[in-house]
Amino acid sequence: MKKIFLTCTLILCFAFWGYSQKAKFAHVDYGTIMKEMPGIDSLQQSLLDYQQELEAVGQQMADEFKSKQEEYARLANGSTSTAILKVKEDEIRKLYERLQDFVSTSELDLQRKQLELIQPFQDKIKEAIKKVAENGKYIYVFDITMCSYHTDNDDLTDAVKKELGIK
Repeated sequence: MKKIFLTCTLILCFAFWGYSQKAKFAHVDYGTIMKEMPGIDSLQQSLLDYQQELEAVGQQMADEFKSKQEEYARLANGSTSTAILKVKEDEIRKLYERLQDFVSTSELDLQRKQLELIQPFQDKIKEAIKKVAENGKYIYVFDITMCSYHTDNDDLTDAVKKELGIK
């Protein structure tokens, strides 16, 4: 009976010993780190170039659509047959559908491109946060935007920037 009691007591002591360690929390300013990452400017420029390329194609399609509308209006004011007007209406409708498809597809493509370009930067930041947190024995590291209250005592932003080689 004494052995069972002693064994249970030891198990409980070891179990509560793990919980008695003080949990360490910290925060980082992820946005600031991201803005100061080397190469982020070229990422933004690449994204802007891609966006401008999509906009140029969209503008061409919009100009073609406007031209077809003007042509239709000219034909409709004259003595053009209803068969020809019907063909022109179908052309305009199809062109409008293509334009709408392009707009929605290009928005998704732009988002996909942004995620593709930013992923390596996010991975580097996460790895640096993990390394700094492990070295400081922090259990949780939050982004400052998610904290309702914080002190500067546990701000790891500068340590993470140093880990990334950001001055």
